[in-house]
Amino acid sequence: MKSYLRQQIDWPQAFPPEEYAERRKKVRDVLVERNIDALYVTTPANLTYLLGYDMIWYHLRNLTGLLIRADRDDTLFFDAVGHRTIVSTTPEIKEVIWFERESIDNLIEKVGKEFAARGLAQARIATEPWAYSPHATVMSALQQRLRQNGAEILDESLLIERIRLVKSPREIEVMKSAASIADAAMSAARDALKPGIMETEIEAVIMQSMMQAGGGYPGIRTMIGSGPRAGTHHSPAHHRKLMKGDLVFIDFCSSLHRYHVNLNRTFSLGKPDGRWTDLMEKSAGCVDAILAAVKPGDSWRKVAQIGDEYLEAHALKKYIWWAGGYALGIAIPPDWVGSHFAEPREDIPDQPLQPGMVFNYENQFDVWEDWPGGSGAAYIETLLVTDLGLDIMSKLPRHLVTV
Repeated sequence: MKSYLRQQIDWPQAFPPEEYAERRKKVRDVLVERNIDALYVTTPANLTYLLGYDMIWYHLRNLTGLLIRADRDDTLFFDAVGHRTIVSTTPEIKEVIWFERESIDNLIEKVGKEFAARGLAQARIATEPWAYSPHATVMSALQQRLRQNGAEILDESLLIERIRLVKSPREIEVMKSAASIADAAMSAARDALKPGIMETEIEAVIMQSMMQAGGGYPGIRTMIGSGPRAGTHHSPAHHRKLMKGDLVFIDFCSSLHRYHVNLNRTFSLGKPDGRWTDLMEKSAGCVDAILAAVKPGDSWRKVAQIGDEYLEAHALKKYIWWAGGYALGIAIPPDWVGSHFAEPREDIPDQPLQPGMVFNYENQFDVWEDWPGGSGAAYIETLLVTDLGLDIMSKLPRHLVTV
């Protein structure tokens, strides 16, 4: 690998080398515990976590990945030759196998031969088939090729994701900085609201604020809805222009070194209908109830349970589109959440709350009773688990704010 560019790295790295070494050791410890010889990491967020590797386009036909072994910290990276500069300016990448513009069969054959050359032909090898890169058919073909060598293939798609749930002190500091970037961007958006401004212009204000503060592009598109679109969850900004009396729903993630903090607030352009004010005032107490009742060591599910009980007790459940939360941290488009939710989904087990965990909690409301101003309202907070309890990472009020 050409490494001449390493001497020219003149910008600060996200984390020092010892941070990445500690992360890889955590992975190796789990591999040893489960009697697994090696893991081929292909989930983009996991590659960033282990190496600091940051790349914008994971082609579904490419087998970009990292071989990490249980018995040593010698890693082997696989990537397209077109990424030579990115790779050579990522200090944690030491040894590389390059993919040329070649067929998928050739790529798979190259990976299989390299594994065998390192004594892993008949090893227990874990893969991440739930990653969105490469495509499932490519991953299936790779697994089949490794089996032909004599390897036993295991699905460990969640192994690193579970480790990533608990952030190190350095990661927490990055996320606190991301939270400050988010507050500043939301404040800038609030100050820009006026009749006649387009939703897309609001997003421009948010992005400018975040980028000028040193943040990066989020792992999910910004969600903005105004007036009749104020309840359009998962909708990007449109060309609609704001009008006096509108509710304005703004939901985005700030990002620093790919670490995300989620923030959602609702504003009113002028005095709102009192029912909106009452709805948001009451719902703001839902987070307070969670903070008062939940402590480290409790099940994560308890967060959702306390929230649901509060919403039921205050007659807000009938307006809820969704209430709950999910893990935050490294996020690379298009996936920004992962598999772990406050109320576990499907076969993903519940997790105990541990200091260093970061997740959001949201109250999203749909109102179909034709209240003046809009069709819905919401807020989202990002919560940090500490030794003492839960901390809110934003300093902005979560009630309905009149502009």
